[in-house]
Amino acid sequence: MTSTIQATLGVLAQAEPALQPICALTLSAKSAYHLKKLAQLVAIETAHFHSERNAYIKDLGVAQPDGSVSIAHDSDQLPEFVRRVTELIAVPVQIHWGPVTLDLLGDAKLSADTLKALGPLFADPESEGGA
Repeated sequence: MTSTIQATLGVLAQAEPALQPICALTLSAKSAYHLKKLAQLVAIETAHFHSERNAYIKDLGVAQPDGSVSIAHDSDQLPEFVRRVTELIAVPVQIHWGPVTLDLLGDAKLSADTLKALGPLFADPESEGGA
């Protein structure tokens, strides 16, 4: 049985960087496979977020001398950009794969901040079961 992670694009975009140090750990083959697949599935979803956000910047921003495009904080386009990104980050996402668990991590050394940054990508089955 494969579990499902429920999130939004915005939450996944925030949680994705926390997967990198965890995927770099030396773990059992089973744990490493699970984490790598989770990271790949998250990356597929967040690619859409980053692509859309970059398209909004290109559409609403102003070309800079270095060739980049940006939206200034005092731009008339900023409210429209914020509206679009707010809608984008609220898009619901389902990842049909299990989250990171304490069992997967074994005795790995991680900070509490790293685990917290995973958001819905981390689940502690003991606390979910009311233990």
